[in-house]
Amino acid sequence: MATTKAEHDAAVQAWLDAHAGYKQYVQATENLFTVFADGWCGPRRALTEAFDSYRSALLRHAGYSPTEVNEAYPKPHPECQ
Repeated sequence: MATTKAEHDAAVQAWLDAHAGYKQYVQATENLFTVFADGWCGPRRALTEAFDSYRSALLRHAGYSPTEVNEAYPKPHPECQ
């Protein structure tokens, strides 16, 4: 079954919209990190780990399920660390 032009155009538009959303997400994450890091009082080497925990906590507080949080920020496999 061949894809129609309308289906193709809809898929292209959805992809372009997702890219714009991704760019907004990256910028918002950078802004959040800047604010978080500005108030950081711990060791500099622990900043990234603390920020990851902070983002996960924000998602949980906003009502996301543990599965959704894990999908957003998967933990690296122990062999990869």
